[in-house]
Amino acid sequence: MFGDLTGEGKDDAVVTVDSGGAAGIIALYVFSAGSGKDLKVVYRNQRLYRAAARLNPGPALVYTLPQWKQGDELCCPSEYRETELKWSAKSKRFGIAKRRTLPADLIATP
Repeated sequence: MFGDLTGEGKDDAVVTVDSGGAAGIIALYVFSAGSGKDLKVVYRNQRLYRAAARLNPGPALVYTLPQWKQGDELCCPSEYRETELKWSAKSKRFGIAKRRTLPADLIATP
């Protein structure tokens, strides 16, 4: 995905890493050229499992993780935790803007 997440007038690249197996998306990176030409990693999360990611207006990066309860099947978690990240120009990093838990029936799954 591409979007100007850092507010520098250039699209940043959001890259997900898929395990190719049941773990699905296991890592998420944001690459930015900033004010130069070279790409650098401005966000990384390598502790994901069966994640999904999207860009929201604002712009903001949102990723979703399944939350299983006892008795849930791997395919069908009861809930999802959604985390919205926004860039801080002051600190030059992403921070959590919002986090919420949603029932599974509100999440569109592939």
